[in-house]
Amino acid sequence: MNKIKRRFVMAKSLIIYYSLDGKTKKVVDVLEKLTNADVYEIELEKPYTKLTAYTIGLGHCKIGYEPPIKNEIDLSTYDKIFIGGPTWWFTYAPPINSFINKYDLSDKIIYPFGTATSNFGVYFERFNKGCKAKEIKKPLKILRSTLKNGLEEAVKLWLNEEYN
Repeated sequence: MNKIKRRFVMAKSLIIYYSLDGKTKKVVDVLEKLTNADVYEIELEKPYTKLTAYTIGLGHCKIGYEPPIKNEIDLSTYDKIFIGGPTWWFTYAPPINSFINKYDLSDKIIYPFGTATSNFGVYFERFNKGCKAKEIKKPLKILRSTLKNGLEEAVKLWLNEEYN
């Protein structure tokens, strides 16, 4: 099932995300509330479980594997796109890799965001190199401690700096 939430007003912004255990979804909920953007969840043909994320996911991160995406989206009506997911093994999760390699983002402004327990590693350096976009803004980095306390404030600050 395609999980795109449409607004009554034609939005020009879209939030694209992958969330394994709900941490990234918390960020998405705040972004959606503050921007009124449409939301698209990346779904995989063969979803990861927590166990496979910690085992097979490691290998997938190391080799740059692109798991097949189950749901499709038309990006033609969007100018600004938020793209985010969890940090796996100090980089972005393979579903994010699949998305940025599958879709043409060359005319889009990208607002990357990610969640991590304690360290993003090369997440955003690798994202900036792999994502072929018109412009990539400074990333929103949300650590576990921020998820528990101060999430909305952190997102507001970032939006005030980067989203225009």
